[in-house]
Amino acid sequence: MARNKEAVVLVIDVGPSMHSVLPEIEKVCSLLIQKKLIFSRYDEVGFVLFGTADTKNELTEEVGGYEHVTVLRNIKVVDEDLVDALQNLPRGNIPGDCILYNY
Repeated sequence: MARNKEAVVLVIDVGPSMHSVLPEIEKVCSLLIQKKLIFSRYDEVGFVLFGTADTKNELTEEVGGYEHVTVLRNIKVVDEDLVDALQNLPRGNIPGDCILYNY
């Protein structure tokens, strides 16, 4: 029997306006990943942050634009390292606007 697999990419604003709620976001995302580790080990998860001081994504390298967008993790099967990465999301210093970053 084929096993259903889910793929999720979480896109998170880490800009200054979100700093006060990032601890709650870290907690919720960590709980989601822990649940997937226990019940859906083959699901895949990726993380994209916007509003970061740095820029790290393939689109910037290939076509330009998309500054202050960081791919924290490419989409792949969940693992314990992802839970650790979510414990301390970077606090960006650029106002986050996911619509702005596609130009």
